[in-house]
Amino acid sequence: MRRLDPVRAPSRQGPARDAPGVEAGRPVRGVLLEPLLSHQGRRRLARHDGRAAPAARARLLRRGRRLGRREGRGPVVRARRGSALRGVGARPVTRFGLFFQASEAPGRSHAERFAEMLDLIALGDELGFDVAWLAEIHFGGAFSLLSSPLMAVPTIAQRTRRIRIGTAVVLLPLHHPLSCAEQAATADLLSGGRLEFGVGRGSIPSQFHGFRVPVAENRARFDEALDIIRLAWTQERFSYRGKFYQVEDLAVVPKPVQRPHPPIRVAVHTAESFAHIGDKGLPIYSGTTTTPLPQLRECMALYRERLAAGGHPWQRDQMALMLPVHLGDSGAAARDAMRPGVLQYYQNLRTIFAQIPASYGDHLPRLRSIEETIANLPFEKFCRDQAVFGDVAEVVDRLQAARDEFGLSQIICWFDQGSRLPRAEVERAMRRFADQVMPKLA
Repeated sequence: MRRLDPVRAPSRQGPARDAPGVEAGRPVRGVLLEPLLSHQGRRRLARHDGRAAPAARARLLRRGRRLGRREGRGPVVRARRGSALRGVGARPVTRFGLFFQASEAPGRSHAERFAEMLDLIALGDELGFDVAWLAEIHFGGAFSLLSSPLMAVPTIAQRTRRIRIGTAVVLLPLHHPLSCAEQAATADLLSGGRLEFGVGRGSIPSQFHGFRVPVAENRARFDEALDIIRLAWTQERFSYRGKFYQVEDLAVVPKPVQRPHPPIRVAVHTAESFAHIGDKGLPIYSGTTTTPLPQLRECMALYRERLAAGGHPWQRDQMALMLPVHLGDSGAAARDAMRPGVLQYYQNLRTIFAQIPASYGDHLPRLRSIEETIANLPFEKFCRDQAVFGDVAEVVDRLQAARDEFGLSQIICWFDQGSRLPRAEVERAMRRFADQVMPKLA
């Protein structure tokens, strides 16, 4: 039986450079790998859509040349803000993500909601957002239409040029790990190496009840599944003996483009999860909708403590945080605009948590407590502890404070919580964020 190798942090500046048959700094031919053509070592400007303002483009070109000389290589440039440009150099950088849950919206069909999501991701790609994160929620009804985020990855890749595509998150206890490894590797191949593999164990009762998976087993199933997926991606053949899964001398194909595998990030929302994943030394993904900022402070201290105890260094892309974000002409206007969506979101969430089977036994008190908290959450408290709604100055100040306090490498914005904003208003907020917030935080 093969031993599991430690996770290595994958490179952010050239996801295909370690792939078999790909020589660092050499163009890769073929349609599927087009997104990889602008990684480090290239000495010409990556293709762009020509819509960047001339002055802004010139500033980016000058900055790219300076950064290239500083690192002892040719210029690394893009016509728009993006991870390749901000990622050059040794100092930590901030990446910006978009989160999508695709809740039902009044007067719009499921097909229209998916089409809107694809359009907004394409806009995010043009504006310079780094990653689009897609939820996985089963039996969500009005709460979410996204049950298979990996299936959306190739379509998004065809609609975009450079934005990476993340799962937020694949619920490993609900999938067979061999099938999950195959699907994720296929998504990585068809996207040209743009997959970010976010995983978690899940907490919504109806999902476990629907798949007949005991919720008490979710942590152990998660650990085994993640071990198997990493082995499937990194070993030609392997065997595995666990409590829930057994693998006997299998070769799993395809292998992902990114080596040793796509970046892995684990969702954490409770102190127990922060500690457990800190022991493993893995990068994390959290969200203020489930872990308010006061609680996050305590959990992050525990996570750092467990990282240090295990000898795991703090990596450049260790911590990603998702927050509901909206920009208005004033703080009051931003909060008023988001109130209907926030209230709708928590009404939908309360409905899901209210459907708790009696078989959950020992978990019932905690889940009922969550339901009660959801039912009695004041909007003003939510705005203070769980969201960033305001004018440009307020949004910049609050996100900068969160980034510095928690060591955020990625700020993931949820611009459409509750799906009650008109699409034009969502696009306006995204454009304003890209033009007036990103430059101050990048």
